[in-house]
Amino acid sequence: MYFHWAADSRQPRRLNGRDGLELLQAASGERHSLLLFSNHRVYSCGDNSLGQLGQKREQNTEQPEPIQALGTLDIDLVSCGKEHSIAVCHKGRVFAWGAGSEGQLGIGEFKEINLMPMRIKTLGGIKIIQVSCGHYHSLALSEDGQVFSWGKNSQGQLGLGMQSSSQASPQKVTSLEGIPLAQVAAGGSHSFALSLTGTSYGWGSNSVGQLALSGENSTVCFLSEVQISKPHSIDALKNLGVIYISCGYEHTAVLTKDGQVFTFGDNSSGQLQNNPRGKRRGPQLVEGIKGQVSKIECGSYHTIAYVYTTGQVVSLGHGPRPTSNPTHQKAPAESSDIICLLSAADLVDVKVKDIFAGAYANFATTHRVSHARSKSVSMKILPEISRINQSLAKKWIAAKINKELAEAKREINLIFSSSACLTASFLKKRDTREENFVDVDLTMARNVFKKLTAVKWISPLITTCLEDNLLGDLPCHSQHQDALLIFLLLPECPLMQNNRNWKTLTVKFAKAICKMNKESLAFLRKCWASLEASSLDTVVQMLKRAITIISQLHDPYSKIQHQCDLKALLEVMKHVHKANHQLPESTFVIHELSHMLNPDAEICKLLLRHNSFVPELPNLVVFSDFLFSFDLPFKIKLMKCDSSAKLKFEAMASQGRMRTFLTLEVRRSHLVEDTMRQLRQAEFSDLKKPLVVEFIKEICFEAGGVTSEFFHCIFEEMTAPKYEMFMYPEKSSCMWFPVNPKFENKDYFFFGVLCGLSLSNVKVVNLPFPLALYKKLLKQKPSLEDLKELSFPLGKSLQEVLNCEAGDVEELHIHFSIHWDKKDVNLIPNGISVPVNETNKMLNK
Repeated sequence: MYFHWAADSRQPRRLNGRDGLELLQAASGERHSLLLFSNHRVYSCGDNSLGQLGQKREQNTEQPEPIQALGTLDIDLVSCGKEHSIAVCHKGRVFAWGAGSEGQLGIGEFKEINLMPMRIKTLGGIKIIQVSCGHYHSLALSEDGQVFSWGKNSQGQLGLGMQSSSQASPQKVTSLEGIPLAQVAAGGSHSFALSLTGTSYGWGSNSVGQLALSGENSTVCFLSEVQISKPHSIDALKNLGVIYISCGYEHTAVLTKDGQVFTFGDNSSGQLQNNPRGKRRGPQLVEGIKGQVSKIECGSYHTIAYVYTTGQVVSLGHGPRPTSNPTHQKAPAESSDIICLLSAADLVDVKVKDIFAGAYANFATTHRVSHARSKSVSMKILPEISRINQSLAKKWIAAKINKELAEAKREINLIFSSSACLTASFLKKRDTREENFVDVDLTMARNVFKKLTAVKWISPLITTCLEDNLLGDLPCHSQHQDALLIFLLLPECPLMQNNRNWKTLTVKFAKAICKMNKESLAFLRKCWASLEASSLDTVVQMLKRAITIISQLHDPYSKIQHQCDLKALLEVMKHVHKANHQLPESTFVIHELSHMLNPDAEICKLLLRHNSFVPELPNLVVFSDFLFSFDLPFKIKLMKCDSSAKLKFEAMASQGRMRTFLTLEVRRSHLVEDTMRQLRQAEFSDLKKPLVVEFIKEICFEAGGVTSEFFHCIFEEMTAPKYEMFMYPEKSSCMWFPVNPKFENKDYFFFGVLCGLSLSNVKVVNLPFPLALYKKLLKQKPSLEDLKELSFPLGKSLQEVLNCEAGDVEELHIHFSIHWDKKDVNLIPNGISVPVNETNKMLNK
């Protein structure tokens, strides 16, 4: 049994399926409907002026009639646009009919009237699991997580960019590649996709706020108030816990996991429920629903919802009158009340199974229950993209006979060739209340990968999938964080750690990361920084294995051939090293790499890199860029190479043979201010170039005289007591950091940059730091002798306390606090309240 009623009517009609069949799905366009029954046959009724009923004749029909052209197929899905129809069979093949003047049928031509269903050949070989029709465009989701769009693109609703015109054949929405999607939804001229992580992506028209974008969103271009032509993560929906999205003509509704409904967009028919004249354009909670909702659907100009706690189906707004022009309905609604369409009294011994909405028609399917008052939640079930679970992995491992093996191989090939499917397999449940960068369960992935790769026939199959398909299509250019999670999963696969796969797998993985833009790379580094030490170490060891293999190649020609591979691996290792705070520095040292170091060759490479007369050499590996990979003796060798290169560079520059420098233009009267401003603007790579200093309005001298004077003057000013960047405990003593500095941490960072510049440019400067500073840099504990170097009187006094005989210390009446930098400073927490005695006097030594 099912219910049907017009969008502007409160009276439902109770209907029974023909021959005892159950209604599985219903879809409605502006003036036509499709009904899918439990025998998987499709019936149609309504307007047929453009062939949208799929019948051979053009006449309209009031009663549902079977579509004979689909009679031999088992149909699983149906969807209606304004005047076109789409059906998907159980094999995932897609058929379309009706209006096609905008390409919305996807059959390869712009044909106004199409009476009979035609297969979309472009999607041949791709199994489609979801389809959604907008007014003049269509969306489809495949089992391997790909999204396709076709039809009208005047508002960017295809997600292909505004440079693309209307498309008569399905096109892949590349901006969504790698994202583990749960759903696609099409509206009038806007579109949505929902990730399994709960992230919502919208694109197309935003003329009345139907994408929930606003001008306050600085990451969207200034056109975002009108339209956006590629999928964009909708921040306003990020923390709502969205589990389902439905689109009307110019409005959108979302359902959250706690049973709430939020709406946004056009409210001219009261379809949002909130004040029709309100100016707020973001998602608004529908507050008038008395209970929790488990299903929602948008008609073109209204919204319906199933309230499972009360058993009611309710409607927000009213549909347009059949005689009106629905496309141009803009008059504000007279009432935004919530209307009850089905009550508990209408549902005796039955329960709502699903709801469907169109421009003029609504449907509700039911099923019998033993307890009509049951409050169990019945959520809308959508076909999902393929993914690994425990039972599927066990089935693969246990497969023996040919049929089982063939199916297992097909599933493995599908999932391990798709970033979206692999990511979907190991997603964690996201808590919307906390910022969680790593949404994948790496421990689970590690265990599953280990079990699968231990099976002899599965391991080579996965290797082939990764090598031939997945690694070549990694979403390295994606702007979306959900798509980048695959870069955290792959290192957990033992095949990525296998020495035999260093070239085909590990190097491809590293090169994909090297192609990332700054924003994507920053997110990946943030994820690495939040990983457990064991997972981060897995990434490091994977890279080290590949680097070690290259460094141990005996043939010099082979080493040269693999310079590009080596550079990609080292660049990724550098990014991991910068993100690291979990692993000791020694983890990143690659002793085998030192065998490749040739001091003369290193000097030549440094000179070549800075020579503007020589074309850029992208594959040049300069080991000085990767100091973290060397132990201390080889770091010293590299520093000597760098210094030698700088001296040669200066000599060649004086002859006009080189001219690539880091140039600082400074005023003597504002020396520190000008220097710091330019250093903050400099790129990291610029700091490695030879330094040239020009004092404004002064004649430049050769032979580095001005540069030497610059370092002398700036350090003299910055280390002076009156500058207050450092303090001097005693007259003529070494300097130290103030207890309460007036400078920020970044100022001390750039002071360190200046120190590095003086060292790399071979300029001697006087920095009166004590030995204690260098001990701290080496993570060694300073001693009382180091304190004496800073303040001999204070150090001597503390030494005398330590030398006191038993019983004498207590008579001094002193505490774990000293007067330092004109302030009382605790030596231990709350030290000013802790008396020093014989038993604790060695506490802070």
